[in-house]
Amino acid sequence: MARSRGKEFLNTFLIYAVGTVGAKLIAFALMPLYTFFLAKEEMGYFDMSITLIMLLVPFVTFDLRDGAFRFLIDKTCPYSHKDVISYIIKTLTRNSIIVAILSVIGYFYLSHLAYYPIIVATLIAYSCYEVMIQVLRGMGHTKFFVIIGLVNTSIILILSIIFLVVLKWGVLAIFMANLISRIISLVIIEWKLRLLPQYFKHRKEYNKGVGSELLRYSIPLLPNVLAWWAIESSSKVFIVEYLGLDYNGIFAVAIKFSNILQIAASIFYQTWQETAIKEIDAHDRNSFFSKIFNNYFLLLSSTLVLATLVLRIIYPYIVAEAYQESYIYIFPLFLAVQLHAIGSFLDLAYQCSRKTYRGLPSIISTAILAIALYYFTVERWGLMGISISLIIAYCYLMIYRLFDIRFCFKISLNKLFYVSLLVLAVGGCLSYLPLPNYVIIPTLVIGIVALSFYAKRVLTRQKQ
Repeated sequence: MARSRGKEFLNTFLIYAVGTVGAKLIAFALMPLYTFFLAKEEMGYFDMSITLIMLLVPFVTFDLRDGAFRFLIDKTCPYSHKDVISYIIKTLTRNSIIVAILSVIGYFYLSHLAYYPIIVATLIAYSCYEVMIQVLRGMGHTKFFVIIGLVNTSIILILSIIFLVVLKWGVLAIFMANLISRIISLVIIEWKLRLLPQYFKHRKEYNKGVGSELLRYSIPLLPNVLAWWAIESSSKVFIVEYLGLDYNGIFAVAIKFSNILQIAASIFYQTWQETAIKEIDAHDRNSFFSKIFNNYFLLLSSTLVLATLVLRIIYPYIVAEAYQESYIYIFPLFLAVQLHAIGSFLDLAYQCSRKTYRGLPSIISTAILAIALYYFTVERWGLMGISISLIIAYCYLMIYRLFDIRFCFKISLNKLFYVSLLVLAVGGCLSYLPLPNYVIIPTLVIGIVALSFYAKRVLTRQKQ
């Protein structure tokens, strides 16, 4: 069992790695394009708009993106795929119509907002896309899920170049590129799965009980969404209110680069989500989950430090001069991303047990702590205060959940965890000390070689 489990984990990881790295590299290529062709105020407005859209998506969908994957992948689920998908399509259709009607009413009050109709259309497209790609994963179409991600980001890149560089549409170009890419991706998904004909054929036959079960799992996640928004996105509200839109544009650039670490985190999380749900009943789950946790923490720590050093060298060449000051926030934001990833790792205990409500106290208390820290730090320390607040809040969340999830599985920390802390301390020093590149580059090479040997050893063990 252990051997097949290791191989399955590695194979799934590699599939997600190819797609995620490819998609992130394309998205990474967009950053220089945006910084050179958009003013800081435009960048700040787009960032705030997308932040609001991503906040509303779970409410428009009743967070069925999480429920869809959990119920479709679970072989012990009493409902068929037809039951689950029929309810999802019915709910998405109904809720999209409601959003469209409400947006018409809201237009009389919000028509002064730039690109209001486009933002509403993007909200609906994002909502359907976020749910349907999880349907793909849940039905076992992992490779096609990866392909859709690559197609989506590629379309965004191509359309951004056409609309922004050639047609010079300004910030509207990014809105349109994101909207059209989601619509095309949804069309491709429907072409692959042919879900709508099946739905119209069986819409009156599916088990109505699936709706209550899905909502019982998904609805407790909505306060969870608000709490995550309070932690991550409300920081932008504080920045805009106390520092201004131009500072939010600078912070948005730093956050975009911190998504480099999110590459490793998202690859691992998607793989781990599938594995954890399948292995939650294994007799050795505590030792298996602990081993994964400690290796994951070291992988993230090493990637964080190496990515920071690479950016230190190339930052002046890939970011416009007006955004250069954003570099000083890279390391703390990387660290915040890492702690956030660990919190998400531990969140799988609530998903595996289907006790999603148990995760609420940890995330709500973290949100309260984060907002309080923003309030007391933003005026005194500016963007660095926001960054440090994120680190403290996510560190609290990690410690809280390490104890709270013991009802499901127990994590034991080993020497790899403490080695990771040492790596982070050294990386923090290297990020800010005034060292020349002839010192940074050899250090970077040594780090990459060491990480490669470590990764090779881990992968060799998984293949056995």
